[in-house]
Amino acid sequence: MLLRELARAQRISVKYLEQLTIPLRRFGLVQSERGPQGGYELARPATEITAKEIIEAVEGPLELLDCMSRPASCERATACAARDLWTRVNDAIGDVLSRTTLAELRDAQLAAEAGKAPVYQI
Repeated sequence: MLLRELARAQRISVKYLEQLTIPLRRFGLVQSERGPQGGYELARPATEITAKEIIEAVEGPLELLDCMSRPASCERATACAARDLWTRVNDAIGDVLSRTTLAELRDAQLAAEAGKAPVYQI
């Protein structure tokens, strides 16, 4: 699919979409082909791409707090009850994102759009 078609369909700018495709390509989630028949496509089936992969490709590792991966960033990291709580919350979020595929998100979006009532303007 061409980026301009995808941008129009998703109501986002082409420039923003171009920025997103860079890390998605680097992480092997999309691939591109140049030329008149070129465009972008998923590198794997949508059923095999998780929400966590997409988020981590674009945003980096899933961490709610700096001290989760870099305990040295906080002098209290080794004796902090809140850090333990946030680690469990972070793990739970990661688990949900790991179990949610791009195909599931697509299907949920299509179902949501199908259920919308038409808007009439006079």
